Amino acid sequence: MSDSENNNGNEKSKSWVIWLILALSLLAIPVGLLSRADHKGGSEKGGDSEETSAWSMLKKDKIKVIRLDGMIMDQGRESILSLPRGASIAIKNLRKARDDKHIKGVLIRINSPGGTVGASQELNQAVQELRKEKPVIATMGDLAASGGYYVACACDRIYANPGTLTGSIGVIMSGFNLKGLTEKLGVEPKVVKSGPFKDLTSMYRPMSDAEREILQGLIDDSYDQFVTAVAQGRKMEKEAVKKLADGRIYSGRQAVKNGLVDKLGSYEDALNDLQATCKKKYSLKKDLKV
Repeated sequence: MSDSENNNGNEKSKSWVIWLILALSLLAIPVGLLSRADHKGGSEKGGDSEETSAWSMLKKDKIKVIRLDGMIMDQGRESILSLPRGASIAIKNLRKARDDKHIKGVLIRINSPGGTVGASQELNQAVQELRKEKPVIATMGDLAASGGYYVACACDRIYANPGTLTGSIGVIMSGFNLKGLTEKLGVEPKVVKSGPFKDLTSMYRPMSDAEREILQGLIDDSYDQFVTAVAQGRKMEKEAVKKLADGRIYSGRQAVKNGLVDKLGSYEDALNDLQATCKKKYSLKKDLKV
């Protein structure tokens, strides 16, 4: 091999070494940023610091869409064969949206017939907490009744399609009296209880007047809580809400006429409204990512 060939080989080797050093240096930059962010995240404030993390620098401001589908119940289990369901999942997403500084507004898409009182109240409260930090608009699909409306009334504004079914402001409890059937079958229930009302909703005997009074009081109290939430959320007089809250459902158009919904419009209409609201609130020139 000639001297010139040796020199060329050495130069090529040197160039590869230089490129390798440059590549490793570039790789070290994001790693260094992440290490620095992790170090600061463990400061006296506690928890991760989004302000100093490399990931936070790469994230963009956006609008978050949260969907509330089906029955509202505290049933947040996940499995391989099913998607996460239940109020606990929605509450978790609402709180994440509240705490994420890159989420500038939230659109809640509701398609629910309602659910349990407690779960609906927790969702209502989570929306109120979120609303203190950033704009929240509800958009109703086919159905947003009872507990679904309980959640919607906590939002800044509500959109519904003309044919959306909503309302159903009220509380219901139902059961069966199987005494006649058990007698025909020759089945005799045996109950041992600590107090006269421990089997308050027993299906094996008729309901007593005292039991009915207790249950009616429970229903009335829950109903009053529902009406109060609607009155506060919609900025209406409580008596005005009571006139509408007899359990009936309303079309989207009827709901607008009665002040239960702000505007008739689609998902896109609600999203455009939220984009405009965020632009004004944060002095933005362009639409946010969704």
